[in-house]
Amino acid sequence: MNENPTALKKLFALGIKLAAWGFFCISMLFFLCVGLMIYKGGIWAYIIFASKPIPDFLGGVGALLAWYVLLYGIHNTRNEWKIFLARSVFLSLSLVFSLFAGEVILRKVYSMKRDANSMESFRAARKNGKPIPIHSTHPLATIVQPSDNKNLVFELQPRLDTEFGHKRVRTNAEGMREDRDYAVQAPAGTVRIVGIGDSGMFGWDVEQDETYLGVLEANLNGRKDGTSYEVLNFGVPGYNTQLEVEMLRYRGLKYKPDIVIVGWCENDFNLPYFLLEKENYRKWNKSYLYLLMFKRTINRTEVAPGFVMRDLREYDNDSVVPELISGMEIEGVGKAIKELLELGKQNGFKVLFFGPMKETIIALCRKLGMPYACTYEMIPDNKYPADYMVHYMHPKKEGHRVLAEYLEQDLVRRGWIKPAIKHGN
Repeated sequence: MNENPTALKKLFALGIKLAAWGFFCISMLFFLCVGLMIYKGGIWAYIIFASKPIPDFLGGVGALLAWYVLLYGIHNTRNEWKIFLARSVFLSLSLVFSLFAGEVILRKVYSMKRDANSMESFRAARKNGKPIPIHSTHPLATIVQPSDNKNLVFELQPRLDTEFGHKRVRTNAEGMREDRDYAVQAPAGTVRIVGIGDSGMFGWDVEQDETYLGVLEANLNGRKDGTSYEVLNFGVPGYNTQLEVEMLRYRGLKYKPDIVIVGWCENDFNLPYFLLEKENYRKWNKSYLYLLMFKRTINRTEVAPGFVMRDLREYDNDSVVPELISGMEIEGVGKAIKELLELGKQNGFKVLFFGPMKETIIALCRKLGMPYACTYEMIPDNKYPADYMVHYMHPKKEGHRVLAEYLEQDLVRRGWIKPAIKHGN
């Protein structure tokens, strides 16, 4: 039986048209994925899984081209194809130019905001008594300021009297968490103890007089044994050992301590927590427009474009000065310990590492001859309730009280302070 040629042609044309519109639908699906990723600022995985914006965009362009060819291109004349290609090239160049212009404008805006929030502007604002223009959801941003000492990066703001984590934080003129200023020269008959550490020593989430250094001072002076004790708390949240030693050198040495206590925390092998990284927007190794469109994330707290604060001490070696990188890991902490021991010899004070110390730091202290008091060894796990959090980086107030008692006992055992006088009945 002979088939109708006209019917076959119509059927073929219908098939071509259906295929063309199928490609059109596929292209719209690809573009929808790209739009969802722009809306989400990352992977979209609700109903449609979208994770690769550039391949999806190119897939959409390819499917759209297939739609045009099947629906119109097979009927185009050579002249019409020339016009189509010319328009395609013009559209592509326009898109490239628009993206390039957007990248340049975004970099310019970010550079302006970065420069407006530069370290120099922070220092100028502080000098003129103006608020420091750091905006961050991280709580540290409310109590710290950029340090004039570039090796410290940041320090506590002086003369604070503010709520911090539902606790009251007050600092003196030197930025110590203390209610009073100390004379540079200690009164006669005074033993002066200086503490350098991070958030544990500072007293994260405890009141002013509940830190273990504050309790230690109260306990020692409560003896009434004829000796006066001053315990100066230079602890700053987020410091590592390198910055703690620098803080001692920068602010603590002038107080001529008899004893220096280093509050150890295991993350002191890492970079400081609050670390501003300055972006170089002249480098073209990445697209900030692409990052803005497709890689927005809540895992980094933006201080300002150009200055980012990394959570969990994530960092990029290219953005961190070598001096800070050199303070990391065993080598960096070992270098800081050596400097601290040398400072002790030069200035006549004793040094003690104190805290929940693990094998690595204990071995390092033994190797370098640094006295240490490991709370894991001194305080049995089951002796106090778990909610005291004695061995945690942020003990509760009861944990601080226990730490103060054991620290006092260790200082007495070493003969660095006199034992308490026992009064008979």
